[in-house]
Amino acid sequence: METQLEWDQLVDSLRDELQEKGGLIRLLNQQTELLYQRDPRGNERVEEQIRGQLRLVSRCTQGRELILRETATRLNLREEADATEIVHGFPEYVQPLLEALFTEVERLSGRMQERLRQNQELKVRFLSEATSIV
Repeated sequence: METQLEWDQLVDSLRDELQEKGGLIRLLNQQTELLYQRDPRGNERVEEQIRGQLRLVSRCTQGRELILRETATRLNLREEADATEIVHGFPEYVQPLLEALFTEVERLSGRMQERLRQNQELKVRFLSEATSIV
């Protein structure tokens, strides 16, 4: 299974996922600024963009997972094989690239979840302050 097409497809899906998760983090950073500025209209606008970006991220993640399952099957691994097992089925020269991309996807996923949690807490805090002032 040394066809470049198969690992290229996986690399492309990982890059797409990284790009979309990076875009989401950028929007979450904008939202944080708007929340600190107490700009409800700006926040509503960015929230809509965040929802759209979350859908894109979800599609990218699902696409990557599908490619992983298909690749596992082609490598005669069980469909639920983890990324490390699948990466080791590729030629040695491409393994570091795949490992780095998977590591970065995991890092951004954690960062994305943390930012979503933080922004949710900020919204609760600022919205409760706004209601107590009124």
